Amino acid sequence: MRPYGWAGLLLLLVSSIQAFRGVEPFHTWFYCFAWWSYILLADNLVLIRRGRSLLAGRRGEFPLMLLLSVFIWLLFEAYNLVIRNWAYTGVPAEIWLRWPGYAIAFATVLPGIFTTSDLIESFFRGRRNEGFASEPEPVAAGSRRLPAWPFLAAGAVLSAAPLVWPRYFFPAVWLGPVLLLDPLLERVGVRSLAAAFASGSRRRLWSLMLGGFACGLLWEFWNAGASSRWIYTVPFFDSWKLFEMPAPGYLGFAPFALECWILYHLLKSSMARAGGALARAALCLAMAAFCLLLFAAIDARTVRHFAQAIAW
Repeated sequence: MRPYGWAGLLLLLVSSIQAFRGVEPFHTWFYCFAWWSYILLADNLVLIRRGRSLLAGRRGEFPLMLLLSVFIWLLFEAYNLVIRNWAYTGVPAEIWLRWPGYAIAFATVLPGIFTTSDLIESFFRGRRNEGFASEPEPVAAGSRRLPAWPFLAAGAVLSAAPLVWPRYFFPAVWLGPVLLLDPLLERVGVRSLAAAFASGSRRRLWSLMLGGFACGLLWEFWNAGASSRWIYTVPFFDSWKLFEMPAPGYLGFAPFALECWILYHLLKSSMARAGGALARAALCLAMAAFCLLLFAAIDARTVRHFAQAIAW
């Protein structure tokens, strides 16, 4: 195993023990310590099994993935301002700690899902030298399909419904964007998940869904051990909980992984096609402004309780 894999394993063990003992900063920031150490360890396991990995073979992609991870998760935080399904408690009162903490935590979403999906896929495919579940598959020349309008219509309705009737349609947050955005991948040169499924190529779909479900279990397990954590208020299912999450909610992690994969490759490909450096810089500035606006909205509407200053 590479040194960064051993470092990840050691950090995971140390942070778990120290968080259990209530030692700071591990107790408050345990989620961040656990996820970043897990990403290092899981990526090294992918490298061992496949000969390359996100950190070892696609390092140039990683910074953009972190930035888009924060932006993509904040899209769901924007939904939550309406559906109010989760809230944060115990987050630091100091904004100079809290906002970087948001960014560090939200930046783990895509690397966590993608590395886990790649690791799961390695057990289906062994060491074959082919693409990863997290990577896009280009559309073959002459095979680009027109968007499937029924899927787009259904996706638009399901994406909008939680904003209009949040009490009854809140689960559609985890399905509507898949139907709405997946067909649009073909427009930016990426084979859609639906097209791959229809052709019998289902490896990526299942790997991502299993990876999302596995990450969901780890998210909720490690969240339960942190003093700074999220809690849920979900209509109709609030009494059936595993850790903080109502048990039926775990079904949402599989399509959430698909949403993350679709959004990431749609945004990444669109940014690559943007007309020149100035256009890309303007897009990045707009995304940064959105992130800061959502950080402020989270503070105002989603944080239920601020912690006292951390005793280091």
